[in-house]
Amino acid sequence: MNPNPGLLKFDLAIRGARLAPEIRTAIAELVSGSDHIARSLEVVLPEDVWVSVPVGDSFTAASPYELRAAGSGDGVVVEGNGQRADVRVVPPPRFYSEATRSGRPMRTVGSAYGSYIAINPAAGCDFVSNGVACRFCDLSTRAPARPEPLSVADVVDTVRAAFAEGAVEFVYLHIGYLEGESAGAEFLEPYVRAIKRHFDTLLAVQLQPPQHDAWIDRTYAMGVDALSYSVEIHDAAILQRQCPGRAEHVGRDRYYEALAHAAAIFPSGTVWSDLIVGLEPPESTIAGIDTLVGLGVLPVLSLFRPLDDSLLADHPLPSADAVAPVFAHLFNAVRAARINMHWVRDLSFAITPIEARFFADEDARNSAGLGNFYRSRLGSLAARNLSRLRRRLRVRQVSDSFDSSHL
Repeated sequence: MNPNPGLLKFDLAIRGARLAPEIRTAIAELVSGSDHIARSLEVVLPEDVWVSVPVGDSFTAASPYELRAAGSGDGVVVEGNGQRADVRVVPPPRFYSEATRSGRPMRTVGSAYGSYIAINPAAGCDFVSNGVACRFCDLSTRAPARPEPLSVADVVDTVRAAFAEGAVEFVYLHIGYLEGESAGAEFLEPYVRAIKRHFDTLLAVQLQPPQHDAWIDRTYAMGVDALSYSVEIHDAAILQRQCPGRAEHVGRDRYYEALAHAAAIFPSGTVWSDLIVGLEPPESTIAGIDTLVGLGVLPVLSLFRPLDDSLLADHPLPSADAVAPVFAHLFNAVRAARINMHWVRDLSFAITPIEARFFADEDARNSAGLGNFYRSRLGSLAARNLSRLRRRLRVRQVSDSFDSSHL
């Protein structure tokens, strides 16, 4: 029986995997020093499905899955829970061992996940400093944040190195909560403009909603191709309990208002919001999916994992049987709404709508279409050109909107 890549991704992402000795030795040869066993590995499953597999947290010791050598050649197999699949473990990119021109180790600037380099240039999250951090986040219990933001030059150097070796295709900037009217959009602008000036790439940004919609317009005008304001939890009471900062400093309604405005500006499928599977009842997550889809927003289902350093380290994990209908609903709802589901893809830490097709019936799965085109070099070029053209056509309107707001 062929493994279900969607189900396998879900299970590996939340339960992790044990490493056979030969795999652990191979990893140790790829990286050095204190990094010699990473907390997670990037693994490519059948049908080119990417997943970030925890291997360094305590909960992975009880995982039913094991990564081991295939027995011949350089192949790797994952086996457990009645599933077995040949997979590819992605080695740490070379740029992790390089430094920027200022001397900063590039591994402290950006991390490769799927086809993206993820970079958080901020010095910290104000939810943490204000004592209202999200309970699933490990920022409040880890070492203190860096003393100052990353320099634009260090970010550009790291992106250049990642692109030069072909480790990634796109850039993903993400920050926590920054107090102020723009909630961090103004802070990110120099990084966005520098990346767009130096590289022909699509750029996604994830941050908290600004106080005024004009900042959303400006975010589009500065060169952002895809935008996320992640509400994380749809149920208002659970959001207050698990994410007090989001509930008190932003408010669930503001997330949805900002997302609706963004969806009216950005191309279809490039405005998304995460909902975390496993922190609220499945029916509440489904209601969140329907709310987002009704706004023209692409829902993405993040996969909760009980990180050792978070306040939810002992939170129970959801079962595949309980959440499979949620994933099926995600695919069917996005398809019915005709929201483009091919822009936001290859997220190794979440199930995207295009990947949720593995939970739908076969006819629905076969209707996805065009996935391979958007993965190709030609498709990526077409997407970048379309994004530039659309922005040029609209940027004057965006400028007028921002100017009229007097911000």
